[in-house]
Amino acid sequence: MMFAPSSSDKQYLEALALGHEAAFDALFTRYYAALLRYAQSLLRYPTDAAEDVVAETFCAIWTNRSHLMVQGSLAAYLHAAVKHRCYDRLRQQRRSVVEADDDLPLTQSEAAYLQPDEVLGYQELNAHVLHLIERLPERTRQVFQLHRDGSLTYEEIATMLTISVNSVKTHMFRALRFLKGALFTAGVK
Repeated sequence: MMFAPSSSDKQYLEALALGHEAAFDALFTRYYAALLRYAQSLLRYPTDAAEDVVAETFCAIWTNRSHLMVQGSLAAYLHAAVKHRCYDRLRQQRRSVVEADDDLPLTQSEAAYLQPDEVLGYQELNAHVLHLIERLPERTRQVFQLHRDGSLTYEEIATMLTISVNSVKTHMFRALRFLKGALFTAGVK
């Protein structure tokens, strides 16, 4: 079955639900480049991660084609799917960084300069900071972790969370003020 380039997304989705690979190929061709650019803006490094996210999104579309329910624009649906997969990828990266921190991320040469009490102090401070971060309000914690752990810019975070850049700045200000205040109160300078 062949599709004209002017076919609507609705026609493609109807054919896709029936298992027509040509409809899937046409949707892939229509949206892949834009979705890849979007994923690359959310996942700056490595670039192959963005390609993986977009490929996973299209695989999920094909796998769930028979019961796919798209309300509104297909483009918006696909961008939201990519955004959520990118967010999941960043969350997985953050978890792996936290797990690596638990194993003391110092190299052998750096560790040689630290006394055992300094290593213990570092581990306790790290655990305290992680506990304080968990106490932040949900959205503030998301913004803080995306910026600090995910190395995303304020603009990228605003796009990902669909909030304004000023909101991102406000959340970062509140997070830093809370953390500095809590550490000061605990006697950490």
